[in-house]
Amino acid sequence: MKLLVTGLCISRNLGGPAMALTLVNELKKRLPQADFLFAIDPNSFRQEKQWADYYGFKIVRGDTIVSHMNQKQPVRLAKIVYRFIKKKRPYSTDISNDLKIHQEFMQAYRECDAVINMMGISYVGDGVRGLSEGLISYSNLYYAKKWRKPFTHFIQSFGPFDDWKVRFFARKDFDQVDFVPARGKQSAKYCRDIVKHPEKVFDFPDAAILLEPAGDEWVFPYLDKLQIASKSYTILSPSSVIFNMRSTVCGSIGEEHVKSFYLVAKKLLSEQKTILFLPHMYSENKQECDREICYKVISMLREDCANVNSYKVVKEDIDVWQAKALIAHAENAVVSRYHALVAAISTGVPVITIGWNIKYYDLMSYYGIEKMSIDTRDNNPEQISNKVYKMLNEYKTNNYIKIMKNNHNENVKKVQTAFDILEKWIKSHVR
Repeated sequence: MKLLVTGLCISRNLGGPAMALTLVNELKKRLPQADFLFAIDPNSFRQEKQWADYYGFKIVRGDTIVSHMNQKQPVRLAKIVYRFIKKKRPYSTDISNDLKIHQEFMQAYRECDAVINMMGISYVGDGVRGLSEGLISYSNLYYAKKWRKPFTHFIQSFGPFDDWKVRFFARKDFDQVDFVPARGKQSAKYCRDIVKHPEKVFDFPDAAILLEPAGDEWVFPYLDKLQIASKSYTILSPSSVIFNMRSTVCGSIGEEHVKSFYLVAKKLLSEQKTILFLPHMYSENKQECDREICYKVISMLREDCANVNSYKVVKEDIDVWQAKALIAHAENAVVSRYHALVAAISTGVPVITIGWNIKYYDLMSYYGIEKMSIDTRDNNPEQISNKVYKMLNEYKTNNYIKIMKNNHNENVKKVQTAFDILEKWIKSHVR
């Protein structure tokens, strides 16, 4: 049984392997004969191959309708003319390699028995993403239909569908699949509002709440190396996504995102707290790397002559189990990366999010701590810092930790139900 899994990365963003490992682990229990092939971003193939080998995954370079259209000769000619007129550097990509990638991807579709799309977040129609968002998100279903392969989504965030183009493709997609597994109640509501059959929309927590962290044999020596003790530090995890958001997005993006984490860190250090900066996106492209955002925050802290021994940064490209272990051993976590939230909330660590999408609020609502979610688009850095400080104190005075832990078992059951539905779907479509 060959399953083609689209929409995930295996390197860089730790959320990708967290979801991939959970999918493989759970389906292997139910379907031992399943063989997985992950379609990855061809622009990061070297990193993807390195980490795919590390995790034991097979990969193929993926493609989208939009990128394939850009390979067509008229489109390429138009780009060359445009760049000539604008006096920009000539447009010169290797068309033979682009076509080879597409051919390999189509071969993967031809040879698979079914397609599971696990794009973490798709059909985002609130203006945060580009004009091609709807068509890009629709690509995997389009190719599955082209090659007459069974297609399903698995747990992911959809919407909002404010943009009519995104809404058009999302509705077209959802009307063709057997079920829509939305990641969160609000995401599910977005979907029910546009589909013909709302009853086929389900809501679930993120699947990676099932992922186990690395064991004590790894985490304690690592903490010793950093000279910090378990449960004595606060995790800070900023996001290069928020830093790189387009200027039309309001709130604390770009350098204001850096300032938000700087102010949070400064308050923590004033109370003699220890900070561990944990990047959740590692990339050779510095613009995409969370570690670079961490360094920007640290640079601001050094200007204040803060005690450099009170904050550390994870400099290595650690794996997803190790990252979850570091979060599990933290006293608190303030995060802008969604899967840093998943790691914290599923291990009972008091967590506050500085997010940009309903997905943060959605997950936290399953655990009864949705009030600990801050939308970076609606707040300036000073407001964010003040709210974080207040919320951390609320964790101490209220029963939020107990509430989180009490809800976790129920959420695990919900995710297991999602895998039961997926297993049933696979068995009904793959003979």
